[in-house]
Amino acid sequence: MTLYEELQADWKTAFKAREKEKKDILNFVVAQVKQKQIDERRDLSDDEVIKIIKKEIKSRKESISFMSVELNQEDIQIENNKISFLEVYLPQMLTPEELSEVVNKKIQELGIEDPKKQRWQLIWPIMKEYGATVDGWMLNWIINSL
Repeated sequence: MTLYEELQADWKTAFKAREKEKKDILNFVVAQVKQKQIDERRDLSDDEVIKIIKKEIKSRKESISFMSVELNQEDIQIENNKISFLEVYLPQMLTPEELSEVVNKKIQELGIEDPKKQRWQLIWPIMKEYGATVDGWMLNWIINSL
């Protein structure tokens, strides 16, 4: 079962169980995936669906930061619930320690002398190999700390 099919099945379950918040966020994500499929004229891979989910989580977190200024706790809790519903579909991210080991291994494999100057020669192979399990911000931070 693909991730998209899993999202659709979970949406149907939430709809039947009358779980409004979960149904609403899953419906929104499923619609975004469908639109992307129409635009691309092909089925999306799980990695592409994960990118859509990550984008939506990021958008929800930005909304929370704006809401915290207004101190609207009820809306903040709703957004946090929606984030937690979506995080279930994300793969387990590499820990900073694991990512640091990956970076050091790639530096040795590729013979990179200055990671800061050769950043993209290091980032692209790591992202290609590990994909959605890598947090881009964390990867950049580790490279800068070398």
